[in-house]
Amino acid sequence: MDWVVEARTLACEAHAGQQDKAGLPYIEHVARVAAAIHDDDIAKAAAWLHDVVEDCPQHAARLEVFPAPVREIVTLLSRHSAPDAQQYYARIRQHPRALKVKLADIADNAHPRRLLQLPPAVAERLRGKYAAAPAALGTASTSTDVPDPAAARAAVDGDLTHVGAAGRGCRRRCQQRRRRARSAPAGADQRT
Repeated sequence: MDWVVEARTLACEAHAGQQDKAGLPYIEHVARVAAAIHDDDIAKAAAWLHDVVEDCPQHAARLEVFPAPVREIVTLLSRHSAPDAQQYYARIRQHPRALKVKLADIADNAHPRRLLQLPPAVAERLRGKYAAAPAALGTASTSTDVPDPAAARAAVDGDLTHVGAAGRGCRRRCQQRRRRARSAPAGADQRT
């Protein structure tokens, strides 16, 4: 089974209709994080799923079909896994794959392109939050290449013909959600 494709499909379904603070489809953030992970299918699958437990608890039980290493990373990346930020970052710091995904997540969340799309006060708050995170994780910086938005859309919409109807269905659903999100009224379900 291709766990990356399965993870992408679940992520598309779980984050359906969610928007980030800029009003863009939230799945594009998830796709950029996954696209930043190379040569490690376990970490890439976890990257697709990194916000499912925290943001889509109704889908959390569906993670049971994934291999234990994927579930372990997703659990570590969930803020529910530790009572405070210090313990949260300490746990991630001890797990190389979780650290790789978290650094990609931070790199995308803190990317100037994303921050420029936000109201100045929100951007400044997030800039401060994400500036301190690499040090808490024991690294000097995120230094993760974050794909541009077009690459994220390609990751979500990519050619999934090799995975059959389930993959094509995910592609269509993600495209439909993106179109709806662009025309959604202000105040829709928004995330960062």
